[in-house]
Amino acid sequence: MIRYIKRAHVTLHTFSFTETIQIYVMIIFTVAICIIIPIIFYQLWSFVAPGLHAYERQFIYKYSFFCAILFISGVAFAFFIGFPMIINFSENLSHLLSIDQVIGFKAYLGELIRWLLVFGFIFQLPILFMGLAHFGLIDVTQLGRYRKYVYFACFVAASIIAPPDLILNLVLTLPLIILFEISMFIAKITSRKQKGSETEI
Repeated sequence: MIRYIKRAHVTLHTFSFTETIQIYVMIIFTVAICIIIPIIFYQLWSFVAPGLHAYERQFIYKYSFFCAILFISGVAFAFFIGFPMIINFSENLSHLLSIDQVIGFKAYLGELIRWLLVFGFIFQLPILFMGLAHFGLIDVTQLGRYRKYVYFACFVAASIIAPPDLILNLVLTLPLIILFEISMFIAKITSRKQKGSETEI
């Protein structure tokens, strides 16, 4: 399992006798959380669902499904593409500056978990747009006029969450832009359905 967690070709170190135990506990705790969270949500849903109307249950089903898919997609992107690229950039920069890089396993694992969570939540952007459009809190047409500014904001966001490397920033900016366009498309459909429902009423 440790070999699979280490996505990049790096040598990891521990700096105390107890750190190995701490790393083991972190891994077990993270795996346990991933297993327990769906069970907790299922129990909560079993308690709440009987008191909801059919359309409310359908609404939650739809959003929950898309949330799970997008979160897993964000985690997969970070695990297989984003985080290894950041590690490689850090290694190349260390060689360029003639610095011997010593990476602690505990710090590596903490950074990996943080990046997985960051991209998991970033990939929730379409769901956020869908919810805002459903409740009429955003104007999709007006937001589309500021598309170039949103693209620039995506590049700035990628520069903040990633090291200042142009190629890496572009690689991280691209999924943000794609997410924005998908979010806009979903928001347009949601807005049309919402307006159609209001017209029928």
